Amino acid sequence: CLAVLLPGRLNAPEKFAEAGFASAVATRDLALDLVAVDAHLGYYRDRSVVERLRLDVVEPARAAGYDTIWLVGSSLGGIGGLLYLKHYPEDLAGVFVLAPYLGPEEAIDEIAAAGGPARWRPPNRVDDDDVGRELWSWLAPWLAGEQKVPLHLGWGTADSFDRSNRLLASALPPERVYTHPGGHDWQVWESLWEAFLDRVEPCRRQR
Repeated sequence: CLAVLLPGRLNAPEKFAEAGFASAVATRDLALDLVAVDAHLGYYRDRSVVERLRLDVVEPARAAGYDTIWLVGSSLGGIGGLLYLKHYPEDLAGVFVLAPYLGPEEAIDEIAAAGGPARWRPPNRVDDDDVGRELWSWLAPWLAGEQKVPLHLGWGTADSFDRSNRLLASALPPERVYTHPGGHDWQVWESLWEAFLDRVEPCRRQR
């Protein structure tokens, strides 16, 4: 059982260990291995992040015997997790995104004005640089359909992405939504990670 950790825009992969993600797993005696990957901004800019994750991380993990794989992404890494979910859901046991960026305010305003993701209808044509509407154009229909791969979402209630994350949360089962006081920082995300581990207990050891 493996969790692939995707860092945010300005964070090195080592930050997950520094923030206590590994120790949180160890203290709960979960049979869950962690690997943090250097999925930096360049992979998102050239739109290669999903393929690189699959070829360099997920497929080798499968070959090594991992049959249960979670993606966990913070901030920009959350987008990576959502994009992988779009293209290769069959590879995953689930996705946990921490305060993901979900598009600019104008896109969020539009979705909110429509009554949320379930009622919003994307334009007929979405420009490649329109990150928000491009993301929601597949995410909104996915949320409305049968979600075979569970998506979990957590964020700080004082985060600048609070409004957009609440929009996404409105379309998720409440047991897959986590909030914690605080902003866009590692202290909050580590607390959310602990809450996720306690609630889901991914790969709990057999007693």
